[in-house]
Amino acid sequence: MHIDFALPVNHDLMAGFRAWQAKAELACADYGFHMAVTKWAAQAAEDMGRLVQQGINSFKFFMAYKGALMVSDEELLQGFMRCRQLGALPQVHAENGEAVALGQQLVFNAGVTGPEGHALSRPAALEGEATGRAIRLAGFVGVPLYVVHVMSIDASEEVARARASGQRVIGEPVASGLALDESAMWDANFTRAAAAVMSPPIRGKQHSAALKRALAGGLLQLVATDHAVFNSSQKAVGQRDFRLIPNGVNGLEERMHVVWQELVVPGE
Repeated sequence: MHIDFALPVNHDLMAGFRAWQAKAELACADYGFHMAVTKWAAQAAEDMGRLVQQGINSFKFFMAYKGALMVSDEELLQGFMRCRQLGALPQVHAENGEAVALGQQLVFNAGVTGPEGHALSRPAALEGEATGRAIRLAGFVGVPLYVVHVMSIDASEEVARARASGQRVIGEPVASGLALDESAMWDANFTRAAAAVMSPPIRGKQHSAALKRALAGGLLQLVATDHAVFNSSQKAVGQRDFRLIPNGVNGLEERMHVVWQELVVPGE
């Protein structure tokens, strides 16, 4: 079952839904959609209700990508409340978008322009902070929460703490975060380094090891991919400015092989 993230068209949820339906016309596998909500308005609330009737029961909110996909805390709260009304599941991309934007500017101004700047500008602390904030806001509203692509010790500890207190939170690591480490972004070959750029970033080896332990111990619940692929020509747009590198890695086809290799073979 492939569940893809459908993005609105100019913040229009129904237009995004129709666009993704058109993309799926030739699908030869079972599929479903999550729907991203990138701006809050009365129309978005109405469209969420229409989408639930169409079978979509999960909505993704970005706490990062300032100026593009990011929602404010106020919008996040409104979205959480609407999900509660509809019986839908909210999901979050958890990074502190304001701090990331500042970090990107500081790192670039310091003369770091390559893919390694992506990792340096988005430290694990910013993922942990946003994960904890989203969890607390979801608890305040009284709605379950699904945290997508948990990539760090910081974020996984927030998920584990919430679950231990009885809060309904699901933490989802991804195949790339289990199998790779951030050293790839320091590769001297830009094409290889840019291929590893995704958000939140792939972290150091200590993070991937901790994520595996959290999965084995039930602190994290399942493995996904956040599959979003770009070819080398598309990634090359950011050759002189890491902030322009399209974010995304593959994983949809490789997920089960990676889980087997990284968790089952070592006996974890």
